[in-house]
Amino acid sequence: MKNYFFVTTLFLLFSLSSFGQNITGSVVDQKGKGIFYATVALHSAEDSTIIKGESTDEDGVFKLSKINPGSYYLTASMLGYDDYASEIFTVAQSDLEFFDLTLGDDTNLLQTVEIVERVPLLEQKADKLIVNVEGNVTNTNGSLLDVMKKVPGMLVINDRLSMVGSGTSTILLNGKSTQYMDVQSLLRDMPGDNIKKVEIIHTPGAEYEASGSGPIINIILKKNSLFGTNGSISLGAGKGELWDYTTALNLSHYQGSFNINGGIGYTRNAWVEDLDLTRRLNGIDPFLDGTYDQINEEAARPITYRGNLRLDWDVTEKHRLGLETKYYDNTNNRTASNKTTIDFISDQVEDIILDTQNAKETGWDYRSINPYYVFEIDTSGQKLELDANMARFKVDRFNILSTTNNLDNSLDRQRYNQPGDTKIFAAAIDYTKPISNNIELKVGAKLSMADLDNDLQSSFEQNGEWVNNEDQSNHYLFDEDIYAGYGKINWTKDEWSGTAGLRYEESNSVGTSLTLDSTLTRPIKKLFPSFSLSRELVAGLKATASYSYRIDRPRYSTLNPFVYYLDPFTYEQGNQNLRPQLTHSGKFTLSMENQPFFNVEYKKTNDAIVEVTEQDPNSEEARKTDINFDEQTNLSISLFFPLDFIPGLSGYGGTIVNKNMYNSVYSDAVFDRSKWNTTFFLQAEFRLPWDINAEVGGWYTSAAQEGIFNSEYLFGTSAGVSKKFMDGKAKVSLGIEDPFNRFWHANVDYQQDMDIISRWQAPVVNARFSYKFGNQHLKSKKKVKGSASDVLRRAQQ
Repeated sequence: MKNYFFVTTLFLLFSLSSFGQNITGSVVDQKGKGIFYATVALHSAEDSTIIKGESTDEDGVFKLSKINPGSYYLTASMLGYDDYASEIFTVAQSDLEFFDLTLGDDTNLLQTVEIVERVPLLEQKADKLIVNVEGNVTNTNGSLLDVMKKVPGMLVINDRLSMVGSGTSTILLNGKSTQYMDVQSLLRDMPGDNIKKVEIIHTPGAEYEASGSGPIINIILKKNSLFGTNGSISLGAGKGELWDYTTALNLSHYQGSFNINGGIGYTRNAWVEDLDLTRRLNGIDPFLDGTYDQINEEAARPITYRGNLRLDWDVTEKHRLGLETKYYDNTNNRTASNKTTIDFISDQVEDIILDTQNAKETGWDYRSINPYYVFEIDTSGQKLELDANMARFKVDRFNILSTTNNLDNSLDRQRYNQPGDTKIFAAAIDYTKPISNNIELKVGAKLSMADLDNDLQSSFEQNGEWVNNEDQSNHYLFDEDIYAGYGKINWTKDEWSGTAGLRYEESNSVGTSLTLDSTLTRPIKKLFPSFSLSRELVAGLKATASYSYRIDRPRYSTLNPFVYYLDPFTYEQGNQNLRPQLTHSGKFTLSMENQPFFNVEYKKTNDAIVEVTEQDPNSEEARKTDINFDEQTNLSISLFFPLDFIPGLSGYGGTIVNKNMYNSVYSDAVFDRSKWNTTFFLQAEFRLPWDINAEVGGWYTSAAQEGIFNSEYLFGTSAGVSKKFMDGKAKVSLGIEDPFNRFWHANVDYQQDMDIISRWQAPVVNARFSYKFGNQHLKSKKKVKGSASDVLRRAQQ
């Protein structure tokens, strides 16, 4: 971490030379008023090739910089106006200024031109599935977890993400790793109104980190693509068991070579996490055997403040600099309750009822700064990219467990203070070189460093004084450095295309318990190959086969061997002996017109990391921890279908058939189980009278084998409507999540006898109002309908 400022200084300090003259001017209509977003192009007088192009600002002004001496002419165009072409002129050793380039009204323009810019909910690219959630009607309020419910095959259970048949997902935020963060808190408490789309990458190529056994879930946040000065405000509220609120302000200014945008927001989310455990003990001890009914209830309304700022600067036509920074501050104070009723088998032991109150004070903040540099070397696609990221995630947890019982009303109190500090630095360089029209080479390297400090201070109350609990307190440090390099080739030949890549990663991690005076080191050096092969079978129908080899290193939170009690008889504990899991993954995909259609995927994982519960053979206590299973294999078959063939409908539906298989020596026996599981999902959008957009969705998944847990079927539903006002600038949305649903039910029958029910807040009704102000002129291309060819041509510019 000592290299932070040195590396960052080298990254940012460079100079760019500039040569040539400037050409400035303005584009106006016949009344002399400046025309915003008109296209001005500089052509060579010799062969009419375009040398440089620019769009006018809000006042119709343009500037073409660094023009070499020579003979040129200018053209100007804008939808709704006649084209303009200047006389030939010469650029010598001084700047040139053109005054009013006047565009006349286009007399051939149709009375009505319909601009259509519809983005499909699902897009199948060569290497990823894109879910465009930005305009989702029911995504009106809530957290990142609420948005993830819109991803096909993604299950959100007890605030944890899992994708049907796909193993452990790797979560990225704008392509940046969340490996060392408290991902569950981040997803549950971070507002979801700033998400543009979600990318699902099942078999990542060599350019991606090799971490994870399941797909990479890359959450892309919104960024500015509007010219001029623009902004938006939004207000939202929701009501389930608890109220939640959100408000945000976003501003942007895009003019010339500068694009700056930022935003602030306030969110008071709401979540409920209830957990019922029924444990039946038999054969442990005659005075302990019996039924333990444990009812846990926890509700929270965390407060989050956020701020973000992004600056993009096109220094020249080829060089671009950027800087992005984010800040989140979260406070989450609440009290969780537990009621444990013990019905002993023995008549000699009186039944016990325990009441526990767990008063929690939790807060975290996340801040990051991300400078980058892009060098567009030539127009063929040759490009050099430099990227750095510095992030810090600080968390402070404090809680007191107070337990009373019905026999003597004695009070047992335990206190936990757990501050944590995570510092992350990463720097990457990527180079792209088109070797020919059909072959492209990409190489790169990355360095990442993480320093984590977690100090669990546990104590119990004795005679009115807090006494250190040496068996539970633990000051734990974790440092990990990862060095990576890769090479990848993309190629096309006729109807064939493919990729081949190889990635090398070398990681060195050191876990140190200052309390126990113990250190565990884990060096890993491995090569990770990947490839894909595609062929267009008929027009619009493409088949793709892909393979990747990946590693999933244990998370820091699972390695820390601390003990944390949830109630008097259940606790969580890390496992510092966890090994990384290694996964071979192969997938076959059929896509029709870039829409996902049919997939078959097979995964084999060695040393699979699975979550288990274990009963203490000598007491009434049980714990939750992570262990390694020898082998896990998975076969998944999925079928998607669009709803566009039904008049008036859009969206998608599908089914996933999945078989999970486990084989491992575990707890002095062999755990060998498998089960087929089927998931159905549907997301439909349609239009009601009065231009009201509507959406309904639902999903169902059958019983499944999830490690040692035998889970039952569950399902969820959603619906919503939205309407725009004030020429599309204002929008009101109403939605409901889980009006019909079933919570997670499971049991464990391997060397234990336990039933589990997990419940969350449902149903939830939410509403949102948003208003956009400013020019709202998109930089992106638009599809135009109309019979006049010149209108079509200029609109597509």
